[in-house]
Amino acid sequence: MHKSTVNALYTDPRLIAVYDVLNAGEADHLFYAERIGPESRAVVDIGCGTGVLALRLAQLGHSVTAIDPAPAMLDLARARSGAGQVCWRSGTATDLPPDTRFNIALMTGHAFQCLLTDEAVLQTLLAVRRRLRPGGVMMFESRNPVGAPWQRWTPEYSRRMVELADGEQLAVWHVLQDFDGALLSFDTHYHFQRADVRLHSQSVLRFMTHAAIAEQLRLAGFVRVDWYGDWQGGALTPASAEMIAIARCD
Repeated sequence: MHKSTVNALYTDPRLIAVYDVLNAGEADHLFYAERIGPESRAVVDIGCGTGVLALRLAQLGHSVTAIDPAPAMLDLARARSGAGQVCWRSGTATDLPPDTRFNIALMTGHAFQCLLTDEAVLQTLLAVRRRLRPGGVMMFESRNPVGAPWQRWTPEYSRRMVELADGEQLAVWHVLQDFDGALLSFDTHYHFQRADVRLHSQSVLRFMTHAAIAEQLRLAGFVRVDWYGDWQGGALTPASAEMIAIARCD
């Protein structure tokens, strides 16, 4: 059986159920949690997905609001143990109540790359900026286009096997469809081998340059940005895989 859907990884219950397994690893979460610090902060997690980071931060004592435009992802987040510690909302940054104020805004899991136009980027950054308290910080990351990571998003390089909790073997791989220098269109294929169920999700991501992101942050009113190139806190260089921004407002 085969089914193809745009952004199925955010809507298909079968793919949402394995989302955390396919995106295992916590280096980014630890990086952001360390920079937030131990003192209790008001935090908003934009594009919170299945809520793993939001719950981690709530358990560390922060006051957390988590928002995502995918209802099925939020359903999973709300069903987690301890989910009552987080205020869950449906939507994007622009849907946050205008009178809410936060010390920290997060946009992790490369969600920033789902903003496909300058207008969408600026609207999001402005929405965040207006809801940050004086001295507030926005943290997010984007893949560095300098290294052309999409060249490895082929079946030969990207194919991997994942064993699920029930013993099912899941094969996952990417197929590049188009790249115009900024917007990357690709398919992610999923083959549940025991059940012989085949799904694939069509996606588009934007690869902005460091200079372009910095300019959008400036236009949105962020006065200082610290950049990192990896989850160990290394400096951003042309060879860095990640461009991690810690953007501060006055």
